[in-house]
Amino acid sequence: MATHWGMGGILKFAPAGLLLMAALALPSVARAETRGYVVSWFHMAAYSEDGDCPDGLNPSADAMFVKILKGMGKTQPEIDALMEGFPNGKELRPVVMNRGKIDGKPVNVYQNPLSEPDPRISTVKGHFAYGFNLDGKVGPDDFTDPETGETGVDNQLFRALGCFHTERAKPPGRPTYPFIQWDMTRDQMPAWVIQIAGIERGPDGAVKDGDVTISIDRATGPITRNAAGDPQSDMTFQVGPNPRWHNSAPATIRNGVLTTTATFAFNMGDDPFAVTEYNIKDTRLRLHINPDGTLKGIMGGYQPWRPIYVSFGLAGSTNEFNLSVDVPGIFYALRRLADAYPDPITGQNTAISSAFVIEAVPAFVLNQTPAKTADAGAGRHAY
Repeated sequence: MATHWGMGGILKFAPAGLLLMAALALPSVARAETRGYVVSWFHMAAYSEDGDCPDGLNPSADAMFVKILKGMGKTQPEIDALMEGFPNGKELRPVVMNRGKIDGKPVNVYQNPLSEPDPRISTVKGHFAYGFNLDGKVGPDDFTDPETGETGVDNQLFRALGCFHTERAKPPGRPTYPFIQWDMTRDQMPAWVIQIAGIERGPDGAVKDGDVTISIDRATGPITRNAAGDPQSDMTFQVGPNPRWHNSAPATIRNGVLTTTATFAFNMGDDPFAVTEYNIKDTRLRLHINPDGTLKGIMGGYQPWRPIYVSFGLAGSTNEFNLSVDVPGIFYALRRLADAYPDPITGQNTAISSAFVIEAVPAFVLNQTPAKTADAGAGRHAY
């Protein structure tokens, strides 16, 4: 069944001539519509600038490994021998991988990050970061959002990771490793789709201010790339059947910017190469509805920090060699900077404030019951 957007339902049985006269005589009635999108990018929001790491950026892999080997008590000749042919030296990898110690015996440090002392990686001490004031407080360790000017912004994930070269960027650039994580997985993992219900447009076609509902779901299939390698617009996606990946929140549109008016829990499956799942609490969204029909904005909230560590630890030595990250150092930084949801027994915070860039292109989104959703006018975009 096709969805009617005008007065056709009222004049269903009128003769064609009267129908035309009525259409010309009656004022147009605004009808709310639902727009569909597919997420094209989702990655940690980085706002890197000179001087935000006053203790220095964390070293590249070769310098990091020399420091690690010295800390293990290796002599200079031993270090030179292990570093020979870096990064392809076969003897170096097992040494750094098993640099942890439990009961005096070497253990895999990625599986047992507490088996070595905290290496105290350099963390961000700048004043600007994307995100939201999640706790309603303004403290000396909070950021200011460079886009909105909001103070008290909580984004400890960027603080923890933002002094690694491969986690740094200033928009419109994207941080290297988060870019790789998303780009390498989106050809296989089911796409994320967005629907904004309740949109009204003015006579000029511009989106009007007003209240809407935004939903984010997991589709049954992946994106399709265009000739440039970007996600193709105007493709059709079917919402997946698992209600676990359904996320919905009330929002408002003002001057072309959608902002959620209540926090919500964001749960979404990703790919084990990146983060197996996102389970973000107290989530907020700020999305620009761009004239070309695309979306771009920020999602913020509190994310469990252990899955973030696992995404680095699963490919521990590979990540250290290729990304110049100190994996146990990330564990300690995430644990130290976690700022919400304390464990009731240990008191250790289990979640860390985070912010993510989210971008989307127009798409047709079909819900699980196409006949019913067509009656409601849901699951499509109209331009």
